[in-house]
Amino acid sequence: MRGSLDPRHVVFVLLVGCVPPDPMQEMPIDDPNAGLLRDFLDGKFDSAGHPLNARVSEAEILCPTAGAPHNGSIRLKDAVCTGAVVGSEQTGDLVISLRLSVLTYAASGNILTAELLDEQGGMLATNTVTTAHLRTSSWFDLPLKWNSDGSPVTLRITPAAGAVVEFDYAELFPERFGLVASPGSGVYLDGDKLIFELPRSHKIDNVKLDGVDITTRLNELIITGKAIRTTTAFRTLLSVAVSDLALARMDLSELELRAGALAARMQIRKTSPACNYEGDPNGVKVLVTGFQPFPADGWHDNISGVAITALDPTQLRNAQVLRVVMPVEYDRAAAELIDLVTRCEPAAVLSFGQGGGSIALEEVAYNLQDTGEVSGGVPDNRGIIRAAAIIDGAAPSTRDTLLPLDAINDALVALGEEPRRSRDPGRYICNNVMFANIGAMQNRGVAGFIHLPYTTQFDDAERARWGKVALAAIQATVDSLL
Repeated sequence: MRGSLDPRHVVFVLLVGCVPPDPMQEMPIDDPNAGLLRDFLDGKFDSAGHPLNARVSEAEILCPTAGAPHNGSIRLKDAVCTGAVVGSEQTGDLVISLRLSVLTYAASGNILTAELLDEQGGMLATNTVTTAHLRTSSWFDLPLKWNSDGSPVTLRITPAAGAVVEFDYAELFPERFGLVASPGSGVYLDGDKLIFELPRSHKIDNVKLDGVDITTRLNELIITGKAIRTTTAFRTLLSVAVSDLALARMDLSELELRAGALAARMQIRKTSPACNYEGDPNGVKVLVTGFQPFPADGWHDNISGVAITALDPTQLRNAQVLRVVMPVEYDRAAAELIDLVTRCEPAAVLSFGQGGGSIALEEVAYNLQDTGEVSGGVPDNRGIIRAAAIIDGAAPSTRDTLLPLDAINDALVALGEEPRRSRDPGRYICNNVMFANIGAMQNRGVAGFIHLPYTTQFDDAERARWGKVALAAIQATVDSLL
């Protein structure tokens, strides 16, 4: 949730050996975080798995003579794939994502190089996959990013000697496709501007502030010119002052937008979250975080937000907690957490998130923002997509948890739960926050992340259950510090 990636450097997790293992053996069926991004697979993509607004260049059409056909893709070996990609007439920040699978490769060095060229053969973007940079042995997405002026572009893929790579398609889409709310969640003065960006063919047809419909208000601002609309060949941007749109905003307000099937949401704060600890005023200070619902149009509560709001601080021994429900946004959630650590000086940070089928005690966080396991990637709640992007170029590639996982495991088992260990928290916002909280708490105390099982229905008993789970994890952490 910080920095952006130079398109020449893509980071994946190391593969062992020169022939990738069977992908079916790579991810166990009972992986505790299986289905982490399941809510993004409902209506966001076409029947072939492409983002609904992507322009797709199939490999066998883009470079039909470069390799042997194989199940709708082509296998590249000792030949260069070169072809004109469709969709480059769009302007602005674009991404072309290549769907690839590495079959064999040499013992070290490069596996393939992808280049994007302008009409004169000049380099617009390049990305190289090396043996030390692969994240997965099955299909993955390799992105190239550039700022388009609408001119034609050519894609060139060059396998290294000894490499065999399967190339399925290239899909091109705006880097901020769909509906984007900018700058994102945070503290806003009344005169600060909000910017809503959406495809030109769409219009914002529903806006809610804290659940109250303010669509009419936005339309009035557009008519009177207080909301400035800028239209390009492909995009529409609306700029509006916070005080004009959010007349009745609270210290923390939720803004939700819909444009047809597109959605975005963000938190608008008047001030940063206060350091309001609850519980034993002389106890160990613990920052506890959860998340808003996601995706932006999510129809159910986020179990992590449910858990931290349901826990009873009066039941803690020698501890006091500061509870914050954070936005599901790259950079913004991590920045909020780091700010809280700096201002509120906790001795421990426990972050919770919505995961897969089990309670997952996360052991390691990765210096990577990526949702390449879903074709085209998935947006955060404000509409931003990250593909193979480094979180912090000055930080290590991984950070191990600082939490006492053995003690937390025992405490949860005592409740009748069945926690699991996990070394793969995904590379979405949860991983991003975990990487941030460990980094922020180095030499300060302990920190880490726990995924709670994907849950959609929360009656009183269910809320109480997850409040007790959060409470037990916090108590075990505090006891380890005393």
